[in-house]
This record gives sequence, C-alpha cells and structure tokens, in this order.
Amino acid sequence: MTRATKAEREIERLLWRAGFGPRPGEARRLARRGRRAVVGDLLHPRGPQVSGPPPRTEEGPLDPLNAWSHDTLWWLDRCVRTRHPLAERMTLNWHDHFATSNHKVGDVALMMAHYRLLRRHALGRVRDLLHGLLDDGAMRLWLDLPGSDRRSPNENFARELFELFTLGVNNGYDEGDVREAARALTGITYDWRSRTFGFDERRHDDGVKRVLGREGRFRPHDVVDLAVDHPAHAAYLCRRLWSYFTPRPCPPATLRRMERAYRDADTDVRPVLRIILDHPTLYADLDAPDQVKPPVVFLAGTLRRLGRGVTTQEWGWMLGEMGQQPFYPPSVAGWDQDEAWLTPATVRARFHAVSRVLRDAVPEGGIPATETPRAAVARALRACGHPPLSPAMRRVLERHARRAVAGRTERWEVRHYFPERQRVLRHLLLAGPEAQVC
Repeated sequence: MTRATKAEREIERLLWRAGFGPRPGEARRLARRGRRAVVGDLLHPRGPQVSGPPPRTEEGPLDPLNAWSHDTLWWLDRCVRTRHPLAERMTLNWHDHFATSNHKVGDVALMMAHYRLLRRHALGRVRDLLHGLLDDGAMRLWLDLPGSDRRSPNENFARELFELFTLGVNNGYDEGDVREAARALTGITYDWRSRTFGFDERRHDDGVKRVLGREGRFRPHDVVDLAVDHPAHAAYLCRRLWSYFTPRPCPPATLRRMERAYRDADTDVRPVLRIILDHPTLYADLDAPDQVKPPVVFLAGTLRRLGRGVTTQEWGWMLGEMGQQPFYPPSVAGWDQDEAWLTPATVRARFHAVSRVLRDAVPEGGIPATETPRAAVARALRACGHPPLSPAMRRVLERHARRAVAGRTERWEVRHYFPERQRVLRHLLLAGPEAQVC
C-alpha cells in the first residue's frame, strides 16, 4: 500500500477546506503541479461549473420548485459535481454568513435566485454582493424590508447588516445608527399577488439621517456603502473568512495583511483567500486534523471520493438530521461551526448516511475466502479513494480484518462474513473518527 507524500496530504487538506474533498487520485495528480498553482486555479476557475451526469433520484430528475427537499438535493448535487470547488464552497460559506431561510421566505424560486447571487459573487467583491443582497427578493422577505415605511421603519435589515454582515456585534455602531439606517431603508414594497418588488417614494423617509458618523439624505444602497466603508469592517470580514478555513486563531500580523489586501482590492475577497490558503496554519499538523467537516461537506465529499452522485431523495432529510440543510439555516446567525457539528444525534446521522452510501456495495458471496487481512484493508482503501490514515487507524483496520473472519471456514460463513468484513472496513474509513475532520 502506497503512503501519501507530504505534498499530497497538503493538497488533500486544501481540497477539503477550500472545497468538498478530492476525487479518486486527484490529490496525487494535483500535488505534481504544486500547491501554489492549485490555489491559483481555485481562485480563478475556468470552464463549466459542473461535470458528469445530472442527478436522478428514485422518482426521476430533480424538481426543486415542486418536490419536497429537492432544493436541498439540487444544492448538494452542485457540491458533488462542481469543477469550481472554492467558488462553490464560498457560496456555502456566504450562505452561512448571510443566512437566509426558506422556512420564512416560503418561495423556492426566490431562494434559488438567492443561491445564484451568492454563487455569482462568491469570489468577487463583498461590496457588490451586499448591494445585490439588498435587492435580493429572498433577503428582503427574510429581513422584513417590504412594508417598512417612513412612519414605522423596520430595523431588522439595518441591525443584521451591522451586527452580522459587516461590522460585528456592538463594533463601531450603536442603536442610534440602527434606527437611522432603518429610516434610509424605507420604501421597498412587495405585491404578494404578482410576487413583484418595487419602491414607493411616498413611503421612503427622505429626511436627513446620521449613520455611522456621517450625515445625509441617505437612501437604501447608501447604507451598504456606509457599512462597507466603516473602519471596523475589513478586520471583521477577514476574521470571518479565516474562521471558515481553520479553527485556529488568526495571527495578528496575518490579520493586518488580510485587511490591507481587502481594502487595496476594494473588498475583492480573492487576495484575502490567497493569504489564507497559502498560510502555514492551514497545513499545520497534517497528522492531527482539527476542523470538523460541515455536514454538506462531509456528505458531498464522501460521494465525490466514491465517484458517486445524488441518486436518492434520502439525502434531503439526512442532511437535516446531520444539522445542515442548505436553504434552511436555523437563524439569521447561520449554523454553529466546528465541534458544534458533532453531537450524539448528528454523529449517528452521519453514520447512517454512510451506511446508505455503502448499501449493496459488497454483495453476499462477493469476497473469496483466500483474501488476506492485508488484502482486505487494501481493497477497502482503494474503494474509498485512499483517504488519509493515521498509524493508529491503520492498526484498527488491520486488527478488525484479522479478527472478523478468524475461524470462519464454512461455506455460509465465507459467503457472509468476508463481505461483511469489507463493508465494516469501508464504513470505518468513511464514517470513523478520522473521516469527520480534515
């Protein structure tokens, strides 16, 4: 059995943290190009966004606008078949940062338009993305912009713009700024019958407002620029970006570099992402990974590693059981990260998801009695795309491979226990403790 080189292990980690894991043989192939070149490709993707056959479940092609959970399956499929892993992963990250849920929006078409907005700006300027979100139908409904008028301004969007999207809790703004920004955001309308948005000047407060230390007759989009131009924005946004790629604290000097790069690029995130993805912290302790894979990343990566696609509707509710269902974040604050992903219930759901992936992978009677324990482990590793393996985990696999079939010589025993050994080995590789982290 070949052992991965350090370069391959670095690429493996990069593809998990900045994407959805490698396809079989991909880490070895890309390691020959060099990590810096691979990072460059991730930041500047070319060609079609996805490859491979479109998804098809037991009931036929996906129908996200009309079939329950197919919106979630549609996004999962984008993650599995993506050829632009960083752009797709950043779309998921932005979905957490700018969390918007169809539980309240109640319109899958608007939510899919929201996805396309996030995807279009995933590797672009945050300023442009925020302006787009202000015009986005799903975000408008989610944060109650329609119906907010000069007589009773709704503060939801203004509060979350400062608190979660651009500055951080109580970081450079106060309640007066929220109230004044809410005045500037008045006038947006929504016709529930025709499902169209508009702007009514009569409902807009055109008076002078004082927001974040500046004064003027601000209108909705002015508030976005005021927030993005605030001195506290760059550091807050860069810390958030860092946290999506490593749970380790950001060194102060690195944060300053990211802030400068972000401002110099007029809020383009690619220079910041380049600093993060080239940073030694991201590749520290390759033998002791410390970032828990989010459920979507865990499931999409498992399917990619096996060369599988989205073929069952079960993934929709299973992702919910694992704690992360795209288009349905739990609150405006998004999902809790890292260790919060692992609870007894969610780990059990991950275990069951892998069982579903491996269903019928090794038929009864499909393994000969002559297969040695070493060969059994090698077969499992090949089938699972050679995931990283610590010496301790390798010993666990080899011990199980010996004990599982010891003394099993009768025909019925060989027919059942030898395939079962292989199923368990694969399950340990894909759902064991080391498979949960990257």
